[in-house]
Amino acid sequence: MTLNRKLIPEERDNGNGYSFFKMLSMSFVFLYICSLYVLAYKPAYSVICDIFFLGAVACSVINFFLERNTFKLDYTFFSLLLFVGYAALTTFWVECEKEVIGLVLTLVQLFGFYIIIRLNIQSEKDFRNIIYSIYIGAVIMCLYTILFYGPGEIIRRISMGQRIGAEINQMNGMGLYCTVLFIMTMYFIIFEKKKWAYAVLPVSLFVLVGAGSRKSFLLVALAFLLMEMFKSKKGRAIRVLAILSVICVAVYFVMELAETNKFFYRFAQVFNIFAEEEAVTDVSLNTRSYMIEYGLELFSKKPVQGYGPMQFEYFYSLLHGVRRPPHSTFIQILVGFGLIGFTLFYGMYVYVIRKLVPMIRKHRKYSIMIITIVIMFLANDIGGNMLNHKFIYMFFAIYASYINMKLDDEKKVSLE
Repeated sequence: MTLNRKLIPEERDNGNGYSFFKMLSMSFVFLYICSLYVLAYKPAYSVICDIFFLGAVACSVINFFLERNTFKLDYTFFSLLLFVGYAALTTFWVECEKEVIGLVLTLVQLFGFYIIIRLNIQSEKDFRNIIYSIYIGAVIMCLYTILFYGPGEIIRRISMGQRIGAEINQMNGMGLYCTVLFIMTMYFIIFEKKKWAYAVLPVSLFVLVGAGSRKSFLLVALAFLLMEMFKSKKGRAIRVLAILSVICVAVYFVMELAETNKFFYRFAQVFNIFAEEEAVTDVSLNTRSYMIEYGLELFSKKPVQGYGPMQFEYFYSLLHGVRRPPHSTFIQILVGFGLIGFTLFYGMYVYVIRKLVPMIRKHRKYSIMIITIVIMFLANDIGGNMLNHKFIYMFFAIYASYINMKLDDEKKVSLE
């Protein structure tokens, strides 16, 4: 189903230029995305983000009606709409109402953000501009981080096993942004042969190491492995085995150096959690493992409809006296919204992957980068609270726009 303001050829932007309101809406979207990396985490500056977002909303809606653009009501739209609606419905049976309405309102706003991104992607030129907005914002964050701390301080903290980012961003969030930046940079290097991207690669990895997010290191390794797998049909198995061998050697050296170096000791704990019970593991890893087990126990008692928003935090506080999220989006959704909400939310991932895989086989532009990001976010959900993270909904819009754009192109080719 498509909302289509019947297109008149001479009235629609043909991709060679932007109308006034389209240019304004894209500018506000660009500024808003860039502001999310740093300003959104500072209460004193978050109002700037709100202004950019409101500007994007106003100009996007005006442009949609003036330019008579299209908006396809696809699976991701209806699934996300039903998910947000069901999240609101579950508030009727929560046991603790603290922060419940706030989360539901946030999900409504994120659904609006999804729509705004969709409205602004009407062509491949629009798609590329959004991608570059995400990319430039991440580069700005990395450069600002290096200037804020100074290279020497970052190196000192790395050597002492300390982390950077708390003064600027959320540390694990910074690691996630660096991972997305790494994936895009590798795409520009491998598939578009952009020489300038080589200068971005060490910057992203330097900040990633400084942020000290163990999960992001694993995600970078996974992303690199995936991109090499999708790179070509010939020699894929040999390439994958070679990369796995390098990763295994790297893991071995991390474990060996962990005995004498604080930085490597922190990362070694990721692997110790799979070792014998008496092995020394990091406290945070043990806590997260317990949260997952406890979340699965709660889910088993109410598997279909769930307990409602923020109820894991409530039940956890009854046992431990402090409200804490489960550090796993899978658990967060299973406990809060049951199998109904889980199917609606992760059904979107299944839909996107099912549509993108054939595009990879046909070597469609950007498809490898997008599916790598999709799988990276899925892996990240094992140990991250991403239910109300803006980037998830922004990328849902990007996935949907890209898929619809390519499917429409294929229909045109078949008709011709």
